[in-house]
Amino acid sequence: MTKQEFLDKLRVALIGRVSPGLVTENLNYYEEYINTEIRKGKSERDVLSALGDPRLIARTIVEMKGGGMAEDVQKDSEWRSGGRRGKREAFGKGFRVPTVLWLIVVVLAVILILSTIFSVIAAILPVLLPILLVLLAVKIFRD
Repeated sequence: MTKQEFLDKLRVALIGRVSPGLVTENLNYYEEYINTEIRKGKSERDVLSALGDPRLIARTIVEMKGGGMAEDVQKDSEWRSGGRRGKREAFGKGFRVPTVLWLIVVVLAVILILSTIFSVIAAILPVLLPILLVLLAVKIFRD
């Protein structure tokens, strides 16, 4: 299969299933990717073999409903060039921390706070205990 045959199969598999802009975007991305790999010294056959079946690539793009690789590359390049998009949008909708990780962080924070409180108490107890005993003795003998 040649580069043009690959791109034609990809186009046919995408047309009517995603927006025309996304078809063009992905075709441009894969054409540029193939050209870049060829410039690096790889043969066209090796590059196309590594990419695999263009219909499978098209199915993945369709299943992602527009979240294809070309869109991610465009977002990344806009972020790097200081384009309209911000850092957070360039990498997706944001990083979501798993609940288990939050639970571990909370437990560690509680342990750290309790440890600090007990360390302070342990440091002042040798001074505070005799004073409290003297005050208790004074109160007892006074009454």
